[in-house]
Amino acid sequence: MDTKTQILSIAADLLQKQSMNGFSLQDVADRVGIRKPSLFHHYRNKDALVADVIESSIQAFRKRMEAMQDQPPARRLETWLSVYVSNIGAGSKLCPVGGILGDWDHLAPDLQQRAQRLLDLQQHWLEEIALSGKYVHDANAAQEWAEDLLMIVQGALVLSRVRHSPLPLERAVTRLRERLASEGTFSSPALI
Repeated sequence: MDTKTQILSIAADLLQKQSMNGFSLQDVADRVGIRKPSLFHHYRNKDALVADVIESSIQAFRKRMEAMQDQPPARRLETWLSVYVSNIGAGSKLCPVGGILGDWDHLAPDLQQRAQRLLDLQQHWLEEIALSGKYVHDANAAQEWAEDLLMIVQGALVLSRVRHSPLPLERAVTRLRERLASEGTFSSPALI
Protein backbone atom coordinates (compact mmCIF):
# COMPACT_ATOMS: atom_id res chain seq x y z
CA MET A 1 0.00 0.00 0.00
CA ASP A 2 1.47 3.37 -0.98
CA THR A 3 1.81 6.20 1.54
CA LYS A 4 -1.16 8.23 0.31
CA THR A 5 -3.42 5.17 0.51
CA GLN A 6 -2.18 4.48 4.05
CA ILE A 7 -2.82 8.10 5.05
CA LEU A 8 -6.33 7.93 3.64
CA SER A 9 -7.12 4.60 5.30
CA ILE A 10 -5.86 5.71 8.70
CA ALA A 11 -7.63 9.07 8.45
CA ALA A 12 -10.91 7.28 7.59
CA ASP A 13 -10.52 5.03 10.62
CA LEU A 14 -9.76 7.98 12.91
CA LEU A 15 -12.63 10.04 11.50
CA GLN A 16 -15.12 7.25 12.04
CA LYS A 17 -13.84 6.40 15.53
CA GLN A 18 -12.92 9.80 16.94
CA SER A 19 -14.69 12.37 14.73
CA MET A 20 -13.02 15.19 12.87
CA ASN A 21 -11.96 17.13 15.96
CA GLY A 22 -10.88 13.95 17.74
CA PHE A 23 -7.69 13.46 15.75
CA SER A 24 -4.87 15.57 14.39
CA LEU A 25 -2.59 15.38 11.40
CA GLN A 26 0.13 14.39 13.87
CA ASP A 27 -2.01 11.38 14.90
CA VAL A 28 -2.26 10.35 11.25
CA ALA A 29 1.47 10.81 10.68
CA ASP A 30 2.32 8.79 13.79
CA ARG A 31 0.11 5.88 12.73
CA VAL A 32 1.46 5.93 9.17
CA GLY A 33 5.02 6.11 10.48
CA ILE A 34 6.01 9.35 8.77
CA ARG A 35 6.82 12.86 9.93
CA LYS A 36 3.96 15.36 9.96
CA PRO A 37 5.57 17.60 7.30
CA SER A 38 5.48 14.59 4.95
CA LEU A 39 1.68 14.66 5.14
CA PHE A 40 1.69 18.08 3.52
CA HIS A 41 3.15 16.48 0.42
CA HIS A 42 -0.22 14.74 0.03
CA TYR A 43 -2.69 17.03 1.84
CA ARG A 44 -2.46 20.76 2.50
CA ASN A 45 -4.56 20.51 5.68
CA LYS A 46 -6.96 18.29 7.62
CA ASP A 47 -10.01 19.57 5.70
CA ALA A 48 -8.45 18.41 2.45
CA LEU A 49 -7.68 15.01 3.98
CA VAL A 50 -11.22 14.58 5.36
CA ALA A 51 -12.66 15.72 2.02
CA ASP A 52 -10.66 12.96 0.33
CA VAL A 53 -11.91 10.42 2.91
CA ILE A 54 -15.50 11.35 2.11
CA GLU A 55 -14.81 11.36 -1.63
CA SER A 56 -13.34 7.85 -1.30
CA SER A 57 -16.51 6.76 0.49
CA ILE A 58 -18.58 8.21 -2.34
CA GLN A 59 -16.52 6.33 -4.93
CA ALA A 60 -16.68 3.08 -2.95
CA PHE A 61 -20.46 3.39 -2.67
CA ARG A 62 -20.77 4.07 -6.40
CA LYS A 63 -18.70 0.97 -7.19
CA ARG A 64 -20.90 -1.09 -4.90
CA MET A 65 -24.02 0.27 -6.63
CA GLU A 66 -22.61 -0.51 -10.06
CA ALA A 67 -21.70 -4.04 -9.01
CA MET A 68 -25.24 -4.57 -7.68
CA GLN A 69 -27.25 -2.92 -10.45
CA ASP A 70 -28.34 -6.23 -12.00
CA GLN A 71 -29.40 -7.69 -8.65
CA PRO A 72 -33.02 -7.77 -7.51
CA PRO A 73 -34.11 -4.76 -5.42
CA ALA A 74 -34.36 -6.79 -2.20
CA ARG A 75 -30.77 -8.03 -2.64
CA ARG A 76 -29.53 -4.47 -3.21
CA LEU A 77 -31.34 -3.31 -0.10
CA GLU A 78 -29.93 -6.16 1.96
CA THR A 79 -26.44 -5.30 0.74
CA TRP A 80 -26.93 -1.71 1.90
CA LEU A 81 -28.06 -2.91 5.34
CA SER A 82 -25.13 -5.31 5.61
CA VAL A 83 -22.66 -2.49 4.93
CA TYR A 84 -23.83 -0.81 8.12
CA VAL A 85 -23.99 -4.01 10.18
CA SER A 86 -20.79 -5.67 8.94
CA ASN A 87 -18.47 -3.10 7.40
CA ILE A 88 -18.74 0.09 9.43
CA GLY A 89 -18.13 -1.42 12.84
CA ALA A 90 -21.21 -0.50 14.84
CA GLY A 91 -20.42 0.30 18.44
CA SER A 92 -16.94 1.55 17.66
CA LYS A 93 -17.41 3.66 14.53
CA LEU A 94 -19.76 6.03 12.78
CA CYS A 95 -20.15 6.40 9.04
CA PRO A 96 -17.82 9.05 7.53
CA VAL A 97 -20.61 11.64 7.53
CA GLY A 98 -21.27 10.91 11.21
CA GLY A 99 -17.63 11.69 11.90
CA ILE A 100 -18.10 15.31 10.84
CA LEU A 101 -21.67 16.06 11.94
CA GLY A 102 -20.69 17.47 15.32
CA ASP A 103 -18.75 20.20 13.55
CA TRP A 104 -21.29 20.78 10.77
CA ASP A 105 -21.79 24.52 11.27
CA HIS A 106 -18.04 25.10 11.29
CA LEU A 107 -17.13 22.97 8.28
CA ALA A 108 -15.91 24.37 5.02
CA PRO A 109 -18.71 24.41 2.43
CA ASP A 110 -16.80 21.86 0.34
CA LEU A 111 -16.85 19.33 3.18
CA GLN A 112 -20.55 19.92 3.78
CA GLN A 113 -21.27 19.44 0.08
CA ARG A 114 -19.30 16.19 -0.09
CA ALA A 115 -21.04 14.82 2.99
CA GLN A 116 -24.40 15.79 1.53
CA ARG A 117 -23.47 14.06 -1.75
CA LEU A 118 -22.73 10.82 0.11
CA LEU A 119 -26.06 10.93 1.92
CA ASP A 120 -27.91 11.95 -1.25
CA LEU A 121 -26.30 9.11 -3.17
CA GLN A 122 -27.55 6.60 -0.62
CA GLN A 123 -31.01 8.15 -0.51
CA HIS A 124 -31.39 8.19 -4.31
CA TRP A 125 -30.23 4.59 -4.48
CA LEU A 126 -32.79 3.59 -1.86
CA GLU A 127 -35.48 5.55 -3.72
CA GLU A 128 -34.64 3.67 -6.91
CA ILE A 129 -34.84 0.37 -5.02
CA ALA A 130 -38.25 1.36 -3.63
CA LEU A 131 -39.58 2.20 -7.10
CA SER A 132 -38.02 -0.69 -9.02
CA GLY A 133 -39.12 -3.17 -6.36
CA LYS A 134 -42.60 -1.66 -6.40
CA TYR A 135 -42.41 -1.19 -2.62
CA VAL A 136 -44.07 2.21 -3.16
CA HIS A 137 -46.21 3.68 -5.91
CA ASP A 138 -44.67 7.08 -6.63
CA ALA A 139 -41.58 9.23 -6.26
CA ASN A 140 -42.85 11.06 -3.16
CA ALA A 141 -43.49 7.80 -1.34
CA ALA A 142 -40.07 6.52 -2.46
CA GLN A 143 -38.42 9.60 -0.97
CA GLU A 144 -40.20 9.09 2.36
CA TRP A 145 -39.41 5.36 2.34
CA ALA A 146 -35.71 6.04 1.72
CA GLU A 147 -35.57 8.76 4.38
CA ASP A 148 -37.17 6.39 6.90
CA LEU A 149 -34.54 3.76 6.24
CA LEU A 150 -31.71 6.28 6.49
CA MET A 151 -33.07 7.68 9.74
CA ILE A 152 -33.49 4.25 11.30
CA VAL A 153 -30.07 2.98 10.32
CA GLN A 154 -28.10 6.19 10.91
CA GLY A 155 -29.84 6.80 14.25
CA ALA A 156 -29.18 3.25 15.38
CA LEU A 157 -25.54 3.59 14.34
CA VAL A 158 -25.19 6.70 16.51
CA LEU A 159 -26.86 4.94 19.45
CA SER A 160 -24.53 1.96 18.98
CA ARG A 161 -21.57 4.32 19.10
CA VAL A 162 -22.79 6.08 22.23
CA ARG A 163 -23.44 2.76 23.96
CA HIS A 164 -20.20 1.18 22.66
CA SER A 165 -22.22 -1.78 21.47
CA PRO A 166 -23.35 -3.07 18.08
CA LEU A 167 -26.67 -4.20 19.62
CA PRO A 168 -28.76 -1.06 18.91
CA LEU A 169 -27.88 -1.22 15.21
CA GLU A 170 -28.32 -4.98 15.05
CA ARG A 171 -31.73 -4.72 16.73
CA ALA A 172 -32.83 -1.86 14.47
CA VAL A 173 -31.79 -3.74 11.34
CA THR A 174 -33.50 -6.92 12.56
CA ARG A 175 -36.73 -4.98 13.18
CA LEU A 176 -36.38 -3.26 9.83
CA ARG A 177 -35.90 -6.59 8.05
CA GLU A 178 -38.95 -7.99 9.84
CA ARG A 179 -41.02 -4.94 8.89
CA LEU A 180 -39.90 -5.17 5.27
CA ALA A 181 -40.64 -8.90 5.21
CA SER A 182 -44.15 -8.27 6.53
CA GLU A 183 -44.64 -5.63 3.82
CA GLY A 184 -43.50 -8.11 1.18
CA THR A 185 -40.20 -6.34 0.46
CA PHE A 186 -38.21 -9.34 1.62
CA SER A 187 -39.30 -12.93 1.33
CA SER A 188 -37.63 -13.61 4.70
CA PRO A 189 -36.34 -11.37 7.51
CA ALA A 190 -32.78 -11.66 6.21
CA LEU A 191 -31.48 -12.52 2.78
CA ILE A 192 -27.90 -13.16 3.68
